[in-house]
Order: sequence, then structure tokens, then C-alpha cells
Amino acid sequence: MSAADILVIIWPLILIQIAFQVYALVDLFKLKKSKTKNLSATLWAVIIIIGEIVGPALYFIFGRSEE
Repeated sequence: MSAADILVIIWPLILIQIAFQVYALVDLFKLKKSKTKNLSATLWAVIIIIGEIVGPALYFIFGRSEE
């Protein structure tokens, strides 16, 4: 496989990851800071940015309030 073939495979995954992170950050900042569970909004933002795919998933599972 050439580098171009690998890039064609990986490019959609990168776009999905970025979209998931942006969606999670927008959702986080739309909520009031008191509506996040377990951690502060700033710490959730760091987890979302550094955690790539896992960070936003953790936010939606454990950090987002049901209200």
C-alpha cells in the first residue's frame, strides 16, 4: 500500500473524529457549567480535546447531565 492509499482510508476517520470533538465541545459550552456531572466544564473540555475519539464518548456517557 502506498501512502496515498493509506491517506484515502484514514481521511474519513479523521473527519469523523474532528466532527465528534466539535459536536461535544459545542454541546459542553451550550450547557451551563453546573449541568455537567462529575467534573468541571474546563476539565471536560481538556478531556474532549486530548482524548480524540474516547474523550467525547466519555463526555456523552459520563459527563453530560440528563437535564
